Amino acid sequence: MDLQQFEYDVFLSYSSKDKPTVQELAERLKQDGLRVWFDNWVINPGDLIPLAIERGLERSRTLVLVMSKNAFTSEWMTLERQTALFRDPTNQQRRFIPLRLDDSNIKDSLKQFAYLKNGPNHCNQGRSSIWK
Repeated sequence: MDLQQFEYDVFLSYSSKDKPTVQELAERLKQDGLRVWFDNWVINPGDLIPLAIERGLERSRTLVLVMSKNAFTSEWMTLERQTALFRDPTNQQRRFIPLRLDDSNIKDSLKQFAYLKNGPNHCNQGRSSIWK
């Protein structure tokens, strides 16, 4: 899919237990002019949740995987991460960006990716934080 064809710039994948922090992030990204897929803003009463998520992933240029202790026990997050990596395993046309909220152990399958860490002045491998 050409970058011009994506409906969303960012798809936020997170545990519902981290919703307040992720909503803050979603609002910040939206204020910065990005088109954000955030479940509270996109999924309406009566929508089939798995179908809405599938469409959101398909129509998003970047998946931000919000990693936390809560997230690593979420089946939805596992499905979303695997779907994104399956569609672009080399992370070239669609971006996959892990964002670490806490110091929980990162899954082995995710250790190969540089990540951002929540909070000012936190980064890994020289990547700047998306929080300002």
